[in-house]
Amino acid sequence: MSRTTPADTAAAKKPRGLLAKFFGHSAVRYLIVGGLSFAVDFGLLVLLREVFHWDVGIASATSFLSSLVFNFLLQRKFSFESVHRTHVSMIRYGILVVANTLATVLIVQLLTPTVLGYIGGKVISTAAMTVWNFFLYRHWVFGKKPTHHGAHEHKHLLAEPGDHPAQAEESTPAEQRTRPGSS
Repeated sequence: MSRTTPADTAAAKKPRGLLAKFFGHSAVRYLIVGGLSFAVDFGLLVLLREVFHWDVGIASATSFLSSLVFNFLLQRKFSFESVHRTHVSMIRYGILVVANTLATVLIVQLLTPTVLGYIGGKVISTAAMTVWNFFLYRHWVFGKKPTHHGAHEHKHLLAEPGDHPAQAEESTPAEQRTRPGSS
């Protein structure tokens, strides 16, 4: 019979190799999912337009919306390993999509009459969104803090006063008298 030591557990949790460490960072996974989302958007647009001869507007909208769903699901599970309730993350993601759309239109409109033109405006808006979306995804849309509070997350609230050394001094004499086994 083998026994697992704390050192064994720590070693098992440690990323192995440079590749695991590289992919262990949420920013890397975020950029990979972003690239894959672009590929889904662009690839589906070309497929729907060139192979199935869809109207360009319908093909563009379908491919874009498909890439948004793809992006949401992969960013949630793969990049940020979210513990938020899905509907909360979905609503926040939707709000961010609307805000990004408005920001894109504003930036492109403002930069079109400059030397950068609309192409420069689009590049700048995409770069800006890539940066701010990472932080907003990480801390707001898919944040690590759960958005619901079940008993499993607050075990300390279910414990009797005095069960933990830090709580022993916090219990009042009345609480100590009502505890089973107290005199």
